[in-house]
Amino acid sequence: MSEIQGASGNPDAVPADGTPLLTVGNAFSIAGLMLIVVLALIFGSGILVPLAVALLFWFFLNALARMYERLWRNRFGPLRPLSLTLAFLTLLAASLIVTDIIVVNVGEISSRTEDFEKSLNILVDKVAELTGVSNDEVVNTALSHLSIDQLLSALLSGLTGLASNIGVVFLFVIFLLVEQRYFGAKLRAVVPGDARRRRIEAILERIGHDVQSYLWTMFVVSMMTAVLSYGVMVLVGLDSPAFWAFLIFVLNFIPTIGSILATGIPALYSLLQFGEFGPFVILLVTIGIIQFVIGNIIQPRMAAQTLNLSQFVVVLSLFVWGAIWGVGGLFLAVPLTAVAMIICANFPQTRPLAILMSEAGTAEPVDSASPSPSSDAGK
Repeated sequence: MSEIQGASGNPDAVPADGTPLLTVGNAFSIAGLMLIVVLALIFGSGILVPLAVALLFWFFLNALARMYERLWRNRFGPLRPLSLTLAFLTLLAASLIVTDIIVVNVGEISSRTEDFEKSLNILVDKVAELTGVSNDEVVNTALSHLSIDQLLSALLSGLTGLASNIGVVFLFVIFLLVEQRYFGAKLRAVVPGDARRRRIEAILERIGHDVQSYLWTMFVVSMMTAVLSYGVMVLVGLDSPAFWAFLIFVLNFIPTIGSILATGIPALYSLLQFGEFGPFVILLVTIGIIQFVIGNIIQPRMAAQTLNLSQFVVVLSLFVWGAIWGVGGLFLAVPLTAVAMIICANFPQTRPLAILMSEAGTAEPVDSASPSPSSDAGK
C-alpha cells in the first residue's frame, strides 16, 4: 500500500533501480506538452520544415568538414574555416548537379507520355490474354483513371516545390555556419552555472554526434545502393538511369518504406518503357537483392553506434511525422525522433517515455563528466 501511495502521491518517487515512475500526473503533463508541440509543428511547418532540413545539412557539413580536416591536419593543422568552406561548396555543387539531372530527366520523361500509353496498352493486352479478360470497357476505364500526364505533372510539381525550398534551406545553412562559432559564448551567457552548462553542452554534443553518425552512415550506404543500382539499370537499358539512381539514393533515407519504393519505382517504370515483364522482373529482383544485402549486412557493420530506437518506434515515427509534415516528415522522422529520445532521457519526468522509445529498453541520461565524442557541431 505504501508503494502505491508513493507512486501516486509523490511525482518524484523512484523505484530501487533509480528509474522514475511514470505517474498519472507525469502522463498528463507529457500528453499536454506533446499536444502543444504537435500543434506548433503543424501550424509552423512552412518555416520549421526548411529549418529542420537545414539543421541536418548543417550536421552533415560539419561531418564532411572533419573528413577534409583529416587530409591536411598533420601538416597544416585542421584549417577549420577552409574545411567548412570546401564542405559547403561540395554540397552546393552536388545540389546543382542533382537539380540539373532532375530538370533534364523529368522534361525528357514528360515528353514521352504517348510512348508510355502505347506500352501500357501492350501490357494490358498481354494481361488480358493471360487472364482471359477481354472487356474493352473495363480496360478503357482503368486507363482513363490511370492518367500518366497527371502523374508526371504531380511529380514535376513536387520536385519544383523541393527545388524552391532548397534556396531557403541553403540560406539557413549559411547563417548556421556563420553563427556556430558563437554558440559556446551564447550558451555561457545564457546559462551561467558551470554544472548546468556542462550538462547542456554534453546533451548537445550527444545529439550532434548521434545525428552526424546516422547521416554519414546513411549517406555512404545510400550512395553504394544507388551506384550498384545504376549499373544494373544501365545493363538493362533503362532510360534516365542517373535520375532513378538519384531517386534511390534519396528514398533510402526513409527507413523500410523508402527501400521498398526505391526498388519498385524503377522496376515499374521499365514496364512503361519496354512494355515487357522481363526487364521488370530483372530490376525488381536485382535491386531488391542490393537493398537487402546492403541494408541488412553491410549497414549494421558500418554503423559505429545505433540510435537505439525501437524498430516499431521508427515505423510509427514515419506515420506520425508524415502526417504532420508530409513527405518532408518522412525524411526527417528518424533523426527528429532520436533527438526527442535523447532529450526525454535527460529529464526524470520524461525518461520513462525515452525508455519505451529505445530498442534495448535503456535510455541513460548524458553524463556531463564524460560527454560523448565531440561532434564539432557547435565549434
